Amino acid sequence: MKEKRNNNPDKVSAGKVLLWNTRPLSFGTVTIIMGFLSMFCTDKLNMPAALVGTLLMASKIVDGITDLLAGWVVDNTHTKLGKGRPYELCLIGTWVCTYALFAANANWSIVAKSIWLLIMYTLIWSIFGTMMNAAETPYIIRAFGSPIAVTKVSAYGGVFITLGCMVVGITLPMLIGSMGATAEGWRKLVAMYAIPLLLIGLLRFLFVPEIYTPEKNDVQAKVTIHDILVALKNNKYIWLLAIVSMIPQAIQGMGATTYYFNVVVGDIAKLSSLQLIGVVTTLVIVVFPTLMKKHSAMELIGIFSAISFVGYIIVFFAGSNMIFLAIAFLFSGLAALPVSYMRAPIIMDIADYNEMLGSQRMEATLSAATNFTVKLGQALGAFLLGILLTVGGYDGSLSVQPDSAVMVIRILSSFIPAALMALSVICAVAYKPLDALLKEKRATEN
Repeated sequence: MKEKRNNNPDKVSAGKVLLWNTRPLSFGTVTIIMGFLSMFCTDKLNMPAALVGTLLMASKIVDGITDLLAGWVVDNTHTKLGKGRPYELCLIGTWVCTYALFAANANWSIVAKSIWLLIMYTLIWSIFGTMMNAAETPYIIRAFGSPIAVTKVSAYGGVFITLGCMVVGITLPMLIGSMGATAEGWRKLVAMYAIPLLLIGLLRFLFVPEIYTPEKNDVQAKVTIHDILVALKNNKYIWLLAIVSMIPQAIQGMGATTYYFNVVVGDIAKLSSLQLIGVVTTLVIVVFPTLMKKHSAMELIGIFSAISFVGYIIVFFAGSNMIFLAIAFLFSGLAALPVSYMRAPIIMDIADYNEMLGSQRMEATLSAATNFTVKLGQALGAFLLGILLTVGGYDGSLSVQPDSAVMVIRILSSFIPAALMALSVICAVAYKPLDALLKEKRATEN
């Protein structure tokens, strides 16, 4: 790891940690808002649930192309601002399109609403989000230099992100309850978040430069499509990371929690109170650097997924009991933490493995592969939600849903996520050979 400035790459100031995590906070808010998109479309735009799920799924076809292209573009980017930093400006387009998405008019024809939803959703995730996510790992590696520093920034910054997103998670359902009676109200409340969070999100671009070069001999060679295909074929570990990264997003993409509180609990505003559990999970993020002295990042993913499995099972039997739901939220909420905040250190390890195989590092391409499955997970979740709600007979215009719809919502909130958590544990176990190989390699080098 060559550095362009004479400093200790393992040391990171608190101010720089906060600045780095301003954009993830901003983009994380977009993700939270998107969790209510299906409900907005079905209940305020009067669109069929199956149609909404199908449109969101269709937009991900574009992602299959743009994600890998984005990785190739970023891997071949060499500017005065750096490799990943220039793509931070895509945040502007993300927020503009998010506002535009919720500005859809309920009086439009079903065709017009469908086209608008497809275009705006595709721009948010397939273009702007894709470029930012592909550039994320190359940017953090070149901004902080070492795995230790990257882990500190990801873990400690996770506290800031979680607290910020928790504020949004608490206030958004409350605002929906007071302002979300009409499509016009939704547009106003999205604007309330969009303007300040866009300004906050741009702070990282303005104040965090790239100062390190991880390539051997400081050489940044051109990455070809053939290089990418070879790496994706030979490095199986990136696909294990891709799967565990996809799973929490698939669960979030289903957005079943909003329906659960609206239908099973009977009051979506109560969802805000459970968002306070984020304070407890935030404390867990703080100990990630300590935990990584004994466990690899992927091992932590496996451990936390096993705990989350239990949490999701509890949801099915909790009904409207807020105490049991609080326990379930505490357990199930742990799964997304190591996946969200430890992905960069894992990609650094997988990039090292690429070099061991004689390939280029290609951090952006590796990130793009995981980003593709992340968004595929979101699409599959939305698609599954729409299909199963339709099968269950859900009708957004009804004040009381049929028992079949209630049961589908309970299953979407419990057994299906639990099965995905079990798959995450299996992937973490399959990753262990790489952890052992890199541990042996680094011990030899030292």
